[in-house]
Amino acid sequence: MKKLSLKKHVLLAILAVAMLAATGCGVKGWPSPQNSEDLFTFSSVTGRRTGECLKVVVEVGGAYKNVASLSLQYQADGDGPGEGCGTCPFFPAIRKDFTPGSEGIQTDGSTFVFSECGLDATKTYRYRVVARNSYESLGFVLSDVYIVTP
Repeated sequence: MKKLSLKKHVLLAILAVAMLAATGCGVKGWPSPQNSEDLFTFSSVTGRRTGECLKVVVEVGGAYKNVASLSLQYQADGDGPGEGCGTCPFFPAIRKDFTPGSEGIQTDGSTFVFSECGLDATKTYRYRVVARNSYESLGFVLSDVYIVTP
């Protein structure tokens, strides 16, 4: 009878160790963002010239609270240094960064409004907006390239 009892105890101990070992197995690592919950896109990007200023309104769809920064990239079209032409590939010569909650950008929910002044009032400009996600692994969101005329 003692042998049977000892066998049961050994079997139970082995079973308990196996269960503890099994619960410790699995993928271990830092939590990562859920793409479907943490991504955002541009619903619309609208730019309007007023003299020497370009006012840009960006509407974001999805997880707009994850917008870490917005960057306005622009280039004048012309013959001067750093300027492009209307049919040339877009190569932004100037970049201005805006961080939600800081000076220079207004935020109303998923709408971001910012301006860049000091533009040549006689030139046409091409621009795009780049947004950086607060989760760096999710990368950037790029808008199309838009043209604003004087």
